Amino acid sequence: MPARALKPAVLERTYRGTKFVLEEVDTDTYDEIIKKATSQVENPITGRDEDETDENLALRLLMRECVKQPKITDWQGLGTRLTRQLERDVKELHFGLEPTDKKDDKRKKAFADAGEDDDSPNDEG
Repeated sequence: MPARALKPAVLERTYRGTKFVLEEVDTDTYDEIIKKATSQVENPITGRDEDETDENLALRLLMRECVKQPKITDWQGLGTRLTRQLERDVKELHFGLEPTDKKDDKRKKAFADAGEDDDSPNDEG
């Protein structure tokens, strides 16, 4: 596998005349963010302590980590609409489907055209 393929994905978007560069975080950084956004809470039904992740906090921490340009120091000054758009970009970057190679797309189309399902994970074609 080429080294280029192992680099983090990058999104470049322009909003309000400003270019934003977002870079996918590595799994260790992601795990640390989730850990920061997770706390122990008592389950009211069972009475047991359980991990609960504040998904809004996790998304905001992830956003702050992956926005590389511009350097933002006043996150609250961005405004809600721009913040929500950046959150959507962060979700796309981290939780969207991984793009496939053109070769894979052609293969799936060939299977679809033949009326077959290409869901064999061990197929080496």
